[in-house]
Amino acid sequence: MAKRYPLKPLKRFDYKLVEAKLDGLLINVDRDLQRIVRRAESANNMEASRCLGLLNVMVRFVNNSYRALRYVIAETPDDPARKPNYALIIAPVNRQLLDLLFSLVYMLDDFPTRSLRYQRAGWREAREEYDKFKTEFSRDPEWQPFFKNVPLALDEMAERFGISSKEQKKPSLVPFWKHPFKLKDEKAESRTFLRWLEKWLYGDTSAQAHLSFGGLIGVAPFLVAELVGGEAQQLVEGRMMQQYRFHQFSRTALVTLAIATEIDCYCNLGNREVISYLWILFSEHAAEGREMFKARYEAKLSSRSVA
Repeated sequence: MAKRYPLKPLKRFDYKLVEAKLDGLLINVDRDLQRIVRRAESANNMEASRCLGLLNVMVRFVNNSYRALRYVIAETPDDPARKPNYALIIAPVNRQLLDLLFSLVYMLDDFPTRSLRYQRAGWREAREEYDKFKTEFSRDPEWQPFFKNVPLALDEMAERFGISSKEQKKPSLVPFWKHPFKLKDEKAESRTFLRWLEKWLYGDTSAQAHLSFGGLIGVAPFLVAELVGGEAQQLVEGRMMQQYRFHQFSRTALVTLAIATEIDCYCNLGNREVISYLWILFSEHAAEGREMFKARYEAKLSSRSVA
């Protein structure tokens, strides 16, 4: 039997040190974006409205995911229906958030141009999905309201995103948006960071989200611990699960903070003091936070960006 070495006691991180400040940051970024979107619309600056509105949807999506996962792993309020193994859903959601961070960082190198490309690709996806359903269910009476209403939304998107009549007739002319594995190799100012992000955060998160065998192996102990029982079960439930929860949710918080940082710096929203506080605190308690801060956000927070 292999020799087991003694394990160091786990250190507890009091999340309340960052919880209120991160909540406040997300609220402020959301409200600030709403304010400047309204200003752009009042000035009839539809290009600025398009760009800023996209950022607002992004930060709201991130906030929703972050709060949902925080509830799943919370210890209070007490809820017997909240099981420790529910933390296994964090990695797939983190994959979504990392996808969003990849796209955002790449877009912000040339935001007006690349965000339009991103939105045009979204029009193609929506159009092709509509065509798929139209082909399959065109004679079904239950689908008729859908076939009447969706084209109206697609037409609005086409006008807003500059989809030509030729492209509307042949949606395949509009390129798809690239996934992180391809974005990291694009010639862009952010390429070094995107490659770092893919190597250190995205790869294993993606494996768990897709449930490759490597990803499944990583979470298998949590799923079979009760079948094994004994000391092994105690190790998994008393230590490994705590480590997993901290590792995965700290990634959630870090990516949430990263997206808020990107948007705040790009739009000069004025939240850098609290952002710097959060990065420093995460750097002290999470190795990935420290490395992520060094890789991009230490330099970004010391410079000024103008939208």
